[in-house]
Amino acid sequence: MESICILPHKDPANARQGLVCDSHQRWIKSTLVDILESLSLLPHFYEPGTAIDDGRQVHGTRIDPAAPVRLDVVALLDRRTQQWHPSDPVPVLAVIESWARLVREERDLEAPTSPAILSEEVQLLTRHQDWIITQAWVDDYASEIRAIQTALRNAIGDHAPRAVGKCPIVTEHGACAGNLYQDRYGRLAVSCRKCGEVWNEEELARFGLILAS
Repeated sequence: MESICILPHKDPANARQGLVCDSHQRWIKSTLVDILESLSLLPHFYEPGTAIDDGRQVHGTRIDPAAPVRLDVVALLDRRTQQWHPSDPVPVLAVIESWARLVREERDLEAPTSPAILSEEVQLLTRHQDWIITQAWVDDYASEIRAIQTALRNAIGDHAPRAVGKCPIVTEHGACAGNLYQDRYGRLAVSCRKCGEVWNEEELARFGLILAS
């Protein structure tokens, strides 16, 4: 028997597997990929002035010397970072480590003998997603990885993208009409955030014909 997805929805959606609908399962996977991609770019943004100024940043006059590195970027990867207020930096490393540790403990997996590597912890969470989505705390997990994704995007000056169109896929349940987004990392592809359909470089010509029809 299908249950209702426990993650936020405008309209209720069925969860065919675990407690999360198919759309949110794809979202969790893509968010973890996005986190890994953003982490790989983060070392290029340690120096002051490396964030993209898109008009959303607030500039003020400093009376103390500027730090030689961007403290907001350093704080993201510091285990000692604590988030007391919503405006405080998100402790990315500590949060990811805590979820990976919970998975290991609950699934009786061997604990690492060396300090955690963030990319490996994210990969562990990806491998065990089918189990994670059956757990009652999956809504807290989804909320925290969303916060991490947002914090990393803000750090590298990459804010939420704009939709480039609507999905033309039609199923037995009707038109999808989800928002389509261009690939964030330069690949010639677009994807639907609702149904998860992806059109790669080879398919974009056919996709254009679909939109024109």
